[in-house]
Amino acid sequence: MNLVAIFALLISVNAYPYHGEVDEALIPEFGVARGTDPDVLQIGSCSGFNGQLVPIPCTCPPDRKLFINALNNALEVGNVEGEPIKFSNDASDQSGATNKQRATACVIVLQSFNGEKGNGCPAASAPNFKIQQDTGIWSNKIIVE
Repeated sequence: MNLVAIFALLISVNAYPYHGEVDEALIPEFGVARGTDPDVLQIGSCSGFNGQLVPIPCTCPPDRKLFINALNNALEVGNVEGEPIKFSNDASDQSGATNKQRATACVIVLQSFNGEKGNGCPAASAPNFKIQQDTGIWSNKIIVE
């Protein structure tokens, strides 16, 4: 392989860092069941968690399959409403930095789930994402059900 071919290969790999679909095993469950405790904390809201129970929209978190599809679409484009995202599908890489990067991609997609930046579900509807984003440690607990 000549030098030009190697350079072209490196450019194509870097220009398109994401191919295919995310490994769903690398995405923790949200940690909150949609529709939990309607109207208990606040009329028209359900329960989420950010260190304590907080009100979230009762439509949050979204359906997991729809969320994963949205994540795949965002990763294919490389951003959500102009905010760059990355997700490593390398299951052997469980470093804090990689887990934080994965969780950040999930939180960004979650918070823009309804198609525009900031118009989606709050991180309190997916506390496992927020825990992983903050600590780099994969978390898969059911916190609110």
